[in-house]
Amino acid sequence: MDRLQHKHSLFVKLGALFGPLQHLIAHPDQYDEQERAEVLGRYCAEYSILEKEFRDFVEGQPGHRYLIQYSEFSSALNSVRVRLTGKQSLEIVVNEEFTKAVSAIDAVPIPKTSVILEAGSPFTAYCRLRQLCEMDATTSLKWLDPYFDASVFHRFLSDVRPKVPVTLITCEPGTHAGKQNKDRWTRFLDVSRLYAQERGIASYRLVVQPSLHDRWVIFDSKRIYNLGGSIKDAASRDYFTITTIESTQSNLEAVENIIISGTEFFGPNTPIHK
Repeated sequence: MDRLQHKHSLFVKLGALFGPLQHLIAHPDQYDEQERAEVLGRYCAEYSILEKEFRDFVEGQPGHRYLIQYSEFSSALNSVRVRLTGKQSLEIVVNEEFTKAVSAIDAVPIPKTSVILEAGSPFTAYCRLRQLCEMDATTSLKWLDPYFDASVFHRFLSDVRPKVPVTLITCEPGTHAGKQNKDRWTRFLDVSRLYAQERGIASYRLVVQPSLHDRWVIFDSKRIYNLGGSIKDAASRDYFTITTIESTQSNLEAVENIIISGTEFFGPNTPIHK
């Protein structure tokens, strides 16, 4: 398991550990005292297992030991037990310590790597990019691709954190485009409107730039990846590359200039989706 996959796995396991506690908070009427005690007892028996796995993760990068993040993670998991022993509110304790544990995982960096995926491995490409969208986007996600189709929303963006602003930059088919291309665009806009309705102008923006050629993904305005083809066909027929690009000021400004010179179809200045 590479470190990106391991980080993704830790988030999944943290959710599974806290899930029963969160369900207990949301539906207290479904539990009697013994069932409530059983949920808390299960947590107390299992949190140390995840704590150990996180310890292995923070020591798994050669030449690095992220012990500060480990201490924060360990403290969060242990504090649930300690604070509940002191009769503090279950809802407050769980919400606060879960947030701290998530932040500790987030804080452990993943080394920048470039990936070459063989033709005929579209599922591998999908998994890799979805993990990046879920894990690497903590404050913003900007994705440039001239040929987005509707699948980008449910394949890659459905689990981006709710408060992380997502900006898509793409092209509108020209007047002489074929029917297939125009149909692709129509379906993309249909789902974009649904996505916009749910996330709102604070968390979603769609910009159309007719001169767009590059395919980049930028996380948190500091990690840039160049994609070797359109995401809708990633690794289906040809090799597909995910290449780390140096996050220089000029590269970041180039992306911002593309966005500024485009037409906003939805966002802060266009609250009604075109």
